[in-house]
Amino acid sequence: MYGFDVLRSLPSLSRGFRAFLPAALLALASGAPTAAHAQSTGIAADRMTFHSGPSAFYSVEGGQVAAPSELWLHSAASFVANPLRLRQRYSDDLLATPVAYRVSLDLGGELGLWKQRLALGVAVPVALWQIGDRLTATGGSDLSVERPLKRSAVGDIRLRAKVRLTPTDWFWALAVALDFTIPGGGQSDFVATSGPTVAPRLIGWFLRGPVSASVNLSAQIAPLRSLYDTTLQHSLWWGAAVSTALPTRRVGLAILIETVGSYAIGTPVVSNELRGGLRLGLRQAALDFGGGAGFGPMSPDARAFVSIRGVFAQRPANVSCSERPLAL
Repeated sequence: MYGFDVLRSLPSLSRGFRAFLPAALLALASGAPTAAHAQSTGIAADRMTFHSGPSAFYSVEGGQVAAPSELWLHSAASFVANPLRLRQRYSDDLLATPVAYRVSLDLGGELGLWKQRLALGVAVPVALWQIGDRLTATGGSDLSVERPLKRSAVGDIRLRAKVRLTPTDWFWALAVALDFTIPGGGQSDFVATSGPTVAPRLIGWFLRGPVSASVNLSAQIAPLRSLYDTTLQHSLWWGAAVSTALPTRRVGLAILIETVGSYAIGTPVVSNELRGGLRLGLRQAALDFGGGAGFGPMSPDARAFVSIRGVFAQRPANVSCSERPLAL
């Protein structure tokens, strides 16, 4: 994917560096010739997404699908620290921080179409505020390198379809989803990918008593992107999550934990992030409070988020507040 031979010949990634850009930036910082043409980052520094539909965790989703005419909506705000940093290999000196801090908003919805087996969704991520060096601290003379980081930008707009493969009355499920993204304008500021992507996903899920769990496997097919001497393209992604309802009476409360990881095809770069939080069930809605931290070169140092998800249906489900955290 990125040209492992090129990566090995350049100063290596530090533990704090969080995206697929390092070889190009380090080549520039270590005295490699500057490309004459304008540079575009084409890399989303933070790739955490949220889901609208039933049985969703955070980035990991369950196998349930919205019923016909059910409209599920979500809104999530997140703060991330140091999703993208660059350090010198031997001295560990900080060379650049393309993105230091970011506050993002993720808005989306999912509409059930057929027999709790087919649903379509859309989501729009927006970087409301961010600071960082972008490419200015790496050197170079062309205007695209010298331009500062935009404070706000729109990320990869997501369109998706989800299909449940197993009967709807089973306590476990297999499902598939297909995500298609198009850049919303932030591809030069580490907010969006430089072109369309396609990501098929396989979903395994079960719900038994107060416990729910899910495993997701996905492959992202992305455009070939070149920045200086580094090329970027496809990647693999995986996630696993578990939740359990707490024995409360008047209000629904659950604990959620998920881990997600990615592998850059063509390189040995593997990254993981662990997240956890509390879910408050409010009959037709759920309120989440959570946080996380990264392990590996493509994850942020710290994260905090709050989200709300809810459903609008012609016949609202007749369940108590204490049952809603896992249902949502």
